[in-house]
Amino acid sequence: MYQMKKIGVFISHIYGDYQNRLCSGIVKKAKEYGYRVEFFASNDGENLGDYVAGESSILHIPRPGNYAGIILVSSTYFMSTLGRDIRNYLKDHFSCPVVDICQEESIYPRIVLENHKPVKDLVMHLGNVHHLKNICYLGSSVQTDSDALRRQVFMEGMEALSLSCEGRIFSCSFSEADISQKLDQILALTPAPEAIVCYNDKIALSVISLLKERGCRIPEQIAITGCDTLEFGQMTSPLLTSVTFPIDQVGETAVEQIFRLSHQTPARCTSLPADKNDKEAETFVTTVLAAPSYKTSCGCSCSQSVFSYSYARKLDQRVADLEENMILNMHMSANLQDVEDIDSGMDILAGFVQSLDGCREFYLCLYEDWDRISGHIRELTLADGSDADSDTVLLKLAVRDGKRLPECTFTKRNTLPDYLYDNGAFSYIYAPLFFGERSFGYIALSFTDDRIGYSFSFISWLLNVNNMLKSLCDKKNLGLLVGRLEDIYTKDELTGLLNRQGFKLLSTPVFEKAIEDEQSVAAFMFDLDGLKKINDTFGHGEGNFAIQVLAHALESSAGETDICSRQGGDQFQILSPGCNTAKAAWLIDSVHKYLDNYNKLHTKEYRIQASCGFCVQIPRSPSDLVEMFETASQLMYEDKRSKRCHPSQANLL
Repeated sequence: MYQMKKIGVFISHIYGDYQNRLCSGIVKKAKEYGYRVEFFASNDGENLGDYVAGESSILHIPRPGNYAGIILVSSTYFMSTLGRDIRNYLKDHFSCPVVDICQEESIYPRIVLENHKPVKDLVMHLGNVHHLKNICYLGSSVQTDSDALRRQVFMEGMEALSLSCEGRIFSCSFSEADISQKLDQILALTPAPEAIVCYNDKIALSVISLLKERGCRIPEQIAITGCDTLEFGQMTSPLLTSVTFPIDQVGETAVEQIFRLSHQTPARCTSLPADKNDKEAETFVTTVLAAPSYKTSCGCSCSQSVFSYSYARKLDQRVADLEENMILNMHMSANLQDVEDIDSGMDILAGFVQSLDGCREFYLCLYEDWDRISGHIRELTLADGSDADSDTVLLKLAVRDGKRLPECTFTKRNTLPDYLYDNGAFSYIYAPLFFGERSFGYIALSFTDDRIGYSFSFISWLLNVNNMLKSLCDKKNLGLLVGRLEDIYTKDELTGLLNRQGFKLLSTPVFEKAIEDEQSVAAFMFDLDGLKKINDTFGHGEGNFAIQVLAHALESSAGETDICSRQGGDQFQILSPGCNTAKAAWLIDSVHKYLDNYNKLHTKEYRIQASCGFCVQIPRSPSDLVEMFETASQLMYEDKRSKRCHPSQANLL
């Protein structure tokens, strides 16, 4: 049975290159320490409208007390709201060690990637190795906080070279038009610039392209550096000098910190004490250093090929994969759009699981109340239900190594049933299932060789699943509304029996079937005795009560195929297919016995009795139905008149 300790990781945009490399480092080191890793992935900051309101449901997947530690990758949360909510939730509910991977201050011990100081190394390299003096900095007007740090170390490098920065610091957005405008200003400087240190590779690559358009030779006329080591920057001409980020090492360091903190006293395992001053707080910061990567754009020589055939094939494959995923998602959306029930939806979805490249395990878990009736629908339809939180989860779809496993229920004590962890993966990715503020549950994935991450197109895949679940919930609510409207149209509100419209809708096909089969039919008319007297003496509330008692008597005496209705006031009709005279007499006797027993058991000051008439025949045409009830009505009034002639009954009429 499952015993392995777990590390939880909260991360956003797990499909990004930075995130993928970070997660790989976490998994690698976690295996060494014997930890299983569960990644809780979200996509905050994507412009998906009201859909993203439920992103915070990611908080409710992991259960406090189940983890040796938590790694929070705050640097991946673009919107501060979700990142803040996660930090607060961890603080309030988790007692295990928490490590935060972020550049800004945090209430937790944090891992910092120092990617600004290498900019100084780049400046020193340009001056000391390539003997360049007229060096400019082109920063970012968008990511201002990070840019301020890189600008500062640029200035420190220039100062160390005894070079002036005056008039040589610029900033731009990431648009090519803005970069081009700032580049014109730089090229107009006197003396002419010999090098441009760019805020990141994206700006640097745009600068290289624009300089080539202007006929400038790189690095002979002007040297260029970036600060990301983007893949494309290492496949262009010239190869871009940049800064290499040891992202895998950041992930490994985070796991090492979890292991270290988990073996300290509990007081030092979670958030920083509120009274720590800045100097003491710095002891809770672990720094991983980035390093310059010198290539040909600064003037260095490099044996690496500029644009390999394998990279070209990789780009072609990415385009092909994108097209394939677009078609697949459209196909998936079309197939799930008209799903009528959750079981057929899971059957269709199981087929699309095979399209997830390298996916070894796929689990779709639904909360017990995933399709709960919304409050206003429940109020309108008088449906049962509550908003009480349930501790039960339904494993609705499970696919492992290409085989579908049976569904089962389990408690929220674990994120998956215990038996799945046996011989399971070392790492799982969890993504919440939601639409708006409604939380359905979550999915769990593991990939071959514990590979972490999925492509950006998986967002569309998730949207298709969430849209299907939302549609099923809407259909359930709509079905209740339609049912309620049908009840209003066809049911009598006081008794719950059919009303005139309902009786007409149901009786017509039954009567037509009796004509076709030459089957006998009985038509009954019932009328409550003495209703006016009950109303006048005891009030209309008691009169309504008496009508309800008669309705219960008719409903309990009628057969399963009989159609029972209240026609209005105190008159009722029953249509009984396949009924003969003997059965009709039995039904009437059953109604009278029900009322007699009720009168004996209840101490009302009045008796509840009814008059009745019926007609039995084999109908020949639809018009016979009206005639049969007219006959039954005449016989009912004869029954009522006969009671007036009987002294013991007259006072009840």
